[in-house]
Amino acid sequence: MFDEEEFQAALARPRLQGHVPTYLKSNRAEPIRVYQEHELQAMTKQWFVDFDRKLEHYSKAFDQDLTWVMTWAKKYWWSFLVRDMSINDELYAPDVRYTDVTTFGRTIVGIDDFVTYNFAFFDAIPDWRYDPLPDQVYIDVTPEGTVRTVIRYIGSGHWTGPLRLHPYDESAPTVWGNGTFLQCPAVDRYHFNADGLMQEGETLFDILDGLQRAAVLPSSDSWQLHTLFAASKIPAAASQLSTELQRRVTSLLRLG
Repeated sequence: MFDEEEFQAALARPRLQGHVPTYLKSNRAEPIRVYQEHELQAMTKQWFVDFDRKLEHYSKAFDQDLTWVMTWAKKYWWSFLVRDMSINDELYAPDVRYTDVTTFGRTIVGIDDFVTYNFAFFDAIPDWRYDPLPDQVYIDVTPEGTVRTVIRYIGSGHWTGPLRLHPYDESAPTVWGNGTFLQCPAVDRYHFNADGLMQEGETLFDILDGLQRAAVLPSSDSWQLHTLFAASKIPAAASQLSTELQRRVTSLLRLG
């Protein structure tokens, strides 16, 4: 079960398995230096120190105790780092609603489906770890007292398995990892209910950036990517042709 000792032990525990390069073997336009695990651990430790200070400051500014958000953040981070879902009822509302670019516009509803979605990433990247970036957390309190946060973080790990997208099972569209080391930034938004549980959330990341960082998608100056994007001309041309035909038919009917 979670406690402060478990949290500190998780902070200090290495997770990444295998070789971690100095620079990503990516297809992005410029080299991307990799945060090594000791840097990620140091950043995360400092993030929690800074976040604690910010919560104390905002508690005074809003005249509302926000220190519970720190306990929630520790439980949330610990739960995912050690893959322990035993305290989910202390983190999420039973009908939690969540969106992610991998849902193709759908909304995940309920704790079970939220866990299934998260474990799709862990199945694809077994040593995947999340680390919040220093000084990149934002808190908002509405006039009604609703607490909302936005956190920017980075995910790191070796993409060795299939990443299944919605509905995250054997029937799902799947992107196959090539074993490369991936490090990719993302932004999460959380809204809490009156019981201090996540009621609504969202993960935003640039999937094109992520796939190029993992060398799954080719670079922007490659013929492969140009060919892939050029294929969009076919439905565009078909749509334009259909519109033009409709315009001409309408004109003929008016003349008649």
